[in-house]
Amino acid sequence: MIYDLTELALLPNRLGDVLPILPETYARYAPNGTALGCFACEFGVLNRFILLAAYENAEALQADRARDLEADDPFGIQKHLGAVVRNAYKPLFFMPPIAPGDFGPFYEFRTYSIAPGGLPETAEAWSKIVERRQQMSKLLMVMGSIGDAPTKMVHIWPYKTIEDRMKARGQASKEGIWPPPGGSAQLTNLQSELFVATGYSDLK
Repeated sequence: MIYDLTELALLPNRLGDVLPILPETYARYAPNGTALGCFACEFGVLNRFILLAAYENAEALQADRARDLEADDPFGIQKHLGAVVRNAYKPLFFMPPIAPGDFGPFYEFRTYSIAPGGLPETAEAWSKIVERRQQMSKLLMVMGSIGDAPTKMVHIWPYKTIEDRMKARGQASKEGIWPPPGGSAQLTNLQSELFVATGYSDLK
C-alpha cells in the first residue's frame, strides 16, 4: 500500500471562494486510488487543506500524478492556490491499512525528519510500544516517505476532543512509553499540526 498526501495552500482571502468547490475536488482527487480524507488546518499554517488517498501500487499513484500534470486545473481551484505539495509514503511494517471511520473530527499530523538511514531503527523502536500506546488513543497511521531527502515520517492521530489528546499524551508520558524508548535517536526535526476533518471526508 502507498499513501498520497496532497497539501493545497490557498492564497490569502480565498477561503470563501474555495470551500464550496472542495467537495468536488475531493470527489475526483484519486480516480486510480481510494480517497480517504480531506482535512482543514486548525492550528499551524492556515488556509491549507490535506487530501489523503491510498493506492495499491506505485503505478496507480503515478497514473493519477501524470493525469494531474497534464491538466490545466487538476483540483478545480487553480486561481486560488498559492502552493501544492505532494508526497508519497509507505506504512511502517507494523501498521495495518487505513480503514475509513468516525475517529475525529480532530486529526493531529506529526511530521518528523529522520537522519539518513535512520528509519529502520526508528520503526523497530516504535513497533515495541505502539500497541500499548494505542490502548490510550488510536494511531491511524505511521508511514515513511518515498524518495524524500531527508526521510520524513508522518503519524496521524485522531481525537474526539482536544481534552482526549491531552489525557492520552499525559498518560503515555507518565508511564514512560512515549516517546518510544530509543525512538528519538534518529530524529532531526519535529512538527505537529492539528487538522479538522471536513464534512465530506471519508475519515470523519
